[in-house]
Amino acid sequence: MKPFNKLFLTAMLAACACNLYATAPGAPSNLRTCDKVNPIGTNSKPFFGWYVNDVDANEVQTSYQILVASSTVNLSNGKADVWDSGKVPSSMQNYINLIGSLKPGIRYYWKVRTWDKTNVVGPYSTASYFDTGLFTTADWSGAKWVKRNTDDKDDYTYYRRNVSLGNKAVKRAIVYVAACQNFELYFNGKLVSKGSSNHYPQYAYYNAFDVTGFAKSGVDNNIAALTHWYGGGQGRATGSRGFILKMVTEYTDGSKTITGTDNTWKQTQAAYWTPGQPRRNGEGNGYVDKIDSRKAMPGWNTATFNDKGWDAAAEIGAPPVAPWINALRTDLTRVKEQTIKPVSVKKLSNGSYLIDLGKIYAGMPHINFEGGKAGDEVTIRGAYLLDEDGTASQKRGNQSTNLNYYFKLNGQKAVFEPMVYLAYRYIQVDNSPNVLTIDNVQFVTRHFELDDTKANFVSSDNMLNQVWNLQLRSLVQGAQEGFVDTPTREKGAFLGDGSYQGPPAMTTMGERAMNHRVLLEFLDSQDQYYPDGRLNAVYPNVDSKRDIPDYTQEYLIWVWDYYLQSGNKEFLTTNYAKIKKVVDYVNNYSKESTGLIHNLEGGAGPYKYGIIDWPQSMRYGYDMETETRTVMDALAYIDYDIMANVAVAVGNTADQQTYTSYADAIKKAMNAKLLNSNGVYIDGLKTNLSQSTHASQQANMYAYATGIVPDNNKQPVYKLIKELKMASGMVTLRYLPEAIGKAGDGAHMLDLYTNKDWDGWANIITKGGTMTWEAWDADKIDESFSHPWGAIGLLAMQQYMLGIKVLKPQHELLEIKPLDFGDRLKFVQGILPGDRGNTAIKWERNAGTYKMMVKIPVNVTAKVYVPKCGVNSNKVKVDGKEILGTAEGDFILVGNVGSGSHSIERALK
Repeated sequence: MKPFNKLFLTAMLAACACNLYATAPGAPSNLRTCDKVNPIGTNSKPFFGWYVNDVDANEVQTSYQILVASSTVNLSNGKADVWDSGKVPSSMQNYINLIGSLKPGIRYYWKVRTWDKTNVVGPYSTASYFDTGLFTTADWSGAKWVKRNTDDKDDYTYYRRNVSLGNKAVKRAIVYVAACQNFELYFNGKLVSKGSSNHYPQYAYYNAFDVTGFAKSGVDNNIAALTHWYGGGQGRATGSRGFILKMVTEYTDGSKTITGTDNTWKQTQAAYWTPGQPRRNGEGNGYVDKIDSRKAMPGWNTATFNDKGWDAAAEIGAPPVAPWINALRTDLTRVKEQTIKPVSVKKLSNGSYLIDLGKIYAGMPHINFEGGKAGDEVTIRGAYLLDEDGTASQKRGNQSTNLNYYFKLNGQKAVFEPMVYLAYRYIQVDNSPNVLTIDNVQFVTRHFELDDTKANFVSSDNMLNQVWNLQLRSLVQGAQEGFVDTPTREKGAFLGDGSYQGPPAMTTMGERAMNHRVLLEFLDSQDQYYPDGRLNAVYPNVDSKRDIPDYTQEYLIWVWDYYLQSGNKEFLTTNYAKIKKVVDYVNNYSKESTGLIHNLEGGAGPYKYGIIDWPQSMRYGYDMETETRTVMDALAYIDYDIMANVAVAVGNTADQQTYTSYADAIKKAMNAKLLNSNGVYIDGLKTNLSQSTHASQQANMYAYATGIVPDNNKQPVYKLIKELKMASGMVTLRYLPEAIGKAGDGAHMLDLYTNKDWDGWANIITKGGTMTWEAWDADKIDESFSHPWGAIGLLAMQQYMLGIKVLKPQHELLEIKPLDFGDRLKFVQGILPGDRGNTAIKWERNAGTYKMMVKIPVNVTAKVYVPKCGVNSNKVKVDGKEILGTAEGDFILVGNVGSGSHSIERALK
């Protein structure tokens, strides 16, 4: 038997203390406001979350009390001069909304305590804090939108101003900043952070940063920004060039100063970037970087820099001003950057250098050059693949995107530092004036705040572990301004792609903030473009109104994933009418004569009436000549069912009954109209209502995974699914392992993930892929090698291999039920992060024993099963005591277990 590793044992045994007498709960920990620790710039209605600590087994939180105060002194004295929730009977541990009014731009302090199952109260937590942002346009008083007057299509601009903070001690300094589209914020020459606002101007975002640590009393301070506007593209509205900043400085004597952008600020073109370059591709994905190091301005963002030659910033106006006609929205998501060294730097026979990053990364190269003649040009080429001669390929794998950069030398030392990210693996440098090594070549990787240290999955199968890691890093590299299509060609947040990246980002890394923000953005598209309830296929975007019908249908699935993970009922309540409108849009295309969805309006060209799967080769022959398509009907069933559950969550009984009846009706219609004489589902009905002659894996796996298939048809339907191995593309991929999991076929699921000869993740790894691809055959049809949507396979790995599924919102109730993999898997272990804590599990199987160890967080209950493994006995040992479980199919129901560490053991002889 393979021993438990040390890290896992530490996590499992942390709650093992056995007590003869119940103890009071400990002080709550991991306090979050708006899903962030000590956030800067919340909206006017923040919400709170925490972890409960209690060494007693099987403990829950029965009540909580939150105190919010205007100072640490008040809070420590128990004076909640802002809000005292009182004792609230509730098990909720996150998305507890503050009740009352807050002021903008103020730091508030809070703490929380909890009561256990015996109504014993624990101590208060240590204090946490949050800073509110600017709520209304009036809160931006003292700052104006400014710009540089230019017609540059690729507008890089420097802004700066010196600020005297006097001789008073600074208590706190907060900067609020927005720019269309990207900015880098500096204080006294040091980078504070970076940000972007690619949304439409009426929905534009701002960021807030604490710069107290940068501020110096008694001397001039410089606050500066580099902004970049480059028009519209995938995932980027055209917007209008502009920059606004407001800094509020509070002093220990109680006074306050405000510094805001206006015409007293200086600006100039950042001539380091040469304008007028060609676009990188037809997707509006920016312009080729041609950088001239002779025009760099060292120290431009320091207080001692001479800016007398700079022009005054041109004032656009104080908020609200067109096109920013509404109050700016706060954005709490943040970009993370890390500098890495390449795996190798090799000199080629032609004198060029080939840099290998080892894997595909999204980011920017930073290369140190020295010497050469001023004005000489170095060419830097990104690439995904190498040509046969070992040089960076400019034709294969680049997704029709120009990945070149050009750098003019200054004859001395110069650092090549582009601002806009791209993704690739290789970099070729032509005409370098100096020898390049891993010491003078760097790459700055970037992504938004996904934390892959929270994710954990290890098994006895090495390929399965590689598949997990492939998907996980794909998620990280694809988390940019949103969950992007690809960080190379199309940097847009497609709805279909996001619905396949957002959920596993939640289940593996505990992400919440970006999911919430992007879900709301797609609802903005309904307001802006689609009164009938549709949603944009990619949003924001340069091409405005554009939808794909089945992407709209998939929105409800993402909504329910978000609610199950977070328990954020306020999201459902506030957006109920819009969510319902999506489902009603689908239902409007139900045909009375068939009870099915016909020609669901939307899309164009190969997307018209639904994309089904993509690229076209990944449809595996799906009959696109059908008028009602089985996949679209199954998605309608899912939407109706989810809408009924949403109605239950918000307490709307009438709607729950309506949408349950819709779900029942379309399920009945599908089984009456879409099953053929062989007992399997065909792809749909033709215009004359005759059946398609093609039965795809997609049509059958959707029906099987969602419980539509009648009992008498389950055997032939699953037989077809299994025989076709991997015959689904990324758009439908979620429901293939889900169907296999529902069938309880562990051996086939393992094949799906690890068979290197089938289309799938293992095949990508065998071919050298380091991110998931746009298509299983991307290497043959020259599609994207950096498409994160293939990471959707993580969900089934957690649900059926690790064996943890969420049954009630915010992990209140989990199901632990790993499949039986026979002797193919000896062990699986991992962690499911959640708002109430991390659930850890390891199961092992050898010839004589099946053993499971689980650690359940406080305030979580798990319904635990073990597989029969071919043994009929119902005897199971739970925490050393033998019990009789209940047989349910191929599993033994052990029962419900509560918080703490538990061992479950079953003899297999």
